[in-house]
Amino acid sequence: MKTTPWIRALLTGALLASLGAWAAPEPRQDGPVLRLDPDLIRRQVATSREEVVDVNNQTTLASYLRAFRAAADLSDQDQIASEIADYCVERGLRPSPDVAEVFLSMALEAKESGNQEAYRRLARFAAGFAPDHPAAHLALADAARSQEGLFSGEFLFESLMAITSAARNPETRWVTLANFTMWLRFASLALLSVLTLIQLSKYQGLLRHDVREWLGGGDSKWIEVTGLVVLFLPSLLFLSGFWWIVYWSALVLLYARWSERVVGILAMALVVAAGALHLHALQRVYLGQSPPHVSNVRCYANRIQVGLDGYLGEHIAPTDPKSGTYGYLLACRYMLHGSYMKAENLFRGLLNENPSDARIFNNLGCLYYYQNRYQEAIQQFSRALESRPDMAVAYLNRALSKNKVFDFSGAEDDQAQARKLDPGLFRTANLSQSDEWSPIPAWMPLETSLDAAARAAAGHPDTPFASGNPGGIAPLLLRPAFSPWLVLLPVLFLSLALFKKRDFFARACFKCGQPFCSRCKTSLEFESFCSQCVHLYIKQDGVSPEARLKKNYEVENYQKHQRVKRVVLALVAPGTAHFTEGRPFSSSILLFLWFGALSSFFLKGFLIPLAFPVPVSTAPFRSLLFLFAGALLLILWGLFGIPSALRAPAPPQGWARTRE
Repeated sequence: MKTTPWIRALLTGALLASLGAWAAPEPRQDGPVLRLDPDLIRRQVATSREEVVDVNNQTTLASYLRAFRAAADLSDQDQIASEIADYCVERGLRPSPDVAEVFLSMALEAKESGNQEAYRRLARFAAGFAPDHPAAHLALADAARSQEGLFSGEFLFESLMAITSAARNPETRWVTLANFTMWLRFASLALLSVLTLIQLSKYQGLLRHDVREWLGGGDSKWIEVTGLVVLFLPSLLFLSGFWWIVYWSALVLLYARWSERVVGILAMALVVAAGALHLHALQRVYLGQSPPHVSNVRCYANRIQVGLDGYLGEHIAPTDPKSGTYGYLLACRYMLHGSYMKAENLFRGLLNENPSDARIFNNLGCLYYYQNRYQEAIQQFSRALESRPDMAVAYLNRALSKNKVFDFSGAEDDQAQARKLDPGLFRTANLSQSDEWSPIPAWMPLETSLDAAARAAAGHPDTPFASGNPGGIAPLLLRPAFSPWLVLLPVLFLSLALFKKRDFFARACFKCGQPFCSRCKTSLEFESFCSQCVHLYIKQDGVSPEARLKKNYEVENYQKHQRVKRVVLALVAPGTAHFTEGRPFSSSILLFLWFGALSSFFLKGFLIPLAFPVPVSTAPFRSLLFLFAGALLLILWGLFGIPSALRAPAPPQGWARTRE
């Protein structure tokens, strides 16, 4: 027995299985694993906005900004802005997103009053204080678009700067990546769907022929329909349009050529990889430890439309079904930005409704620790552990607090208990000798909320984010995002295609397109053509005039149908004609670009909005995206769609060679 097919099958299965296993991380119900990294924790607690929490800095900057607002002359405003910049440089507050966002707020006020010049000028001030702030570049792009149009150089430059800065900025990096991977999922799923439809239309005659032959039904339509229904039933078990596409794409691997099989498998792998990256980005957005990502939980319901803290404050009324969640988020934000009194009042109010919530006790302890109230912090961490004895983070935080009051033995005991509960929490062995770490607040995972009962009563139950975006056709088309079981069907069908006997499945005649197999063919000398075409066009022996006329009519109709099909496909989706002409690799690249551009127009309802404290419009993002996507569609249609539709069809592959 030859071992080459077995080796190829095993290697292919191992590759796809490893890809599926890598692509399926299980989301943790209590957030990601915490790693004790001193630099990371300092960045978590001391965010860029906490730079101005210092009382002297806050007072000085507030006086400068009041003077700036009161100045009526533009030269006076320029002078005050220059003094603010010098002060920030002296105090090490440059770049300062806080000051930039104040100027952005003033810019938006000017825009609402209709003063476009002031809007543009104040946005430039904001960009000067935070050159890498995406919101500042978005405001500049919006102003340039309003005054100079879509094709102005400044609009294009500022829009590109906003996109690149959004990818670099820690507050928007994972949201940007999540949106990009969502676009990649749409484009790759559309590519796989179209490739599957093309191959099904190409090989459906072969599939129907084999169904009739295997079931012994001859020309019976009932036998054929029964066999096709039996083939379709497994796809119904998945209850997902996504799985239907994968099932039928894997099924056509039996009849496809090797180049088409490779393209189909690569398209499946792209769908799996895009789903893996998208879920990873969502986990970092919704369950991440960085404070800016806490605010992004609201993006799950696409409810960011106005200022960050102001919008949270509007939804902490008892009548709001999400009041507990919003109050918790706002309290955490106040705590991390130094507004300790506001944060404590909100946490106390939440404790009245949730008297045994360990996360609130833990965060109250963190708040007291930040204010050097270590004994009160220890009490809150202890109450958190009374409510939840397995909370490793609370043990760690209490150990840090006990170090501050010189209770080193108690700190070591808490450290050991935390390590026992979560070994991955520590990267060092002796915590008691370090004074660099700060307590870690407890963030709220997306799957849970403080007001689950209220949300359920209001008709808004919690929905795990891993099951796909809520509403519309998304659950059907995008559920699941990916799964290790995804590789099972391609591996099974590909293995069957590798081990099959050469003449076990039907093939299509190059001349007339009719399916045939070794069981129904009278002459096996010419394996690429059916018996009628062999006798009629190659051997030219013993064919009656009636049979010749009938066959010529069939060939003419088949070729006419192929020409019409090729023209329509070339105009609807440039690249499909390349696939029908035997160039699947170039076809897949063109189709991916085509559907990637089309997906840009339909993603608005699925994207996660960027969480800016200042409600800057993201319309420049969409305008630039639509501009480039539309240009790409026109280029592809003009360079590949129309020429493919007008080009004369190539002769059937293998016909000229056989004639010679």
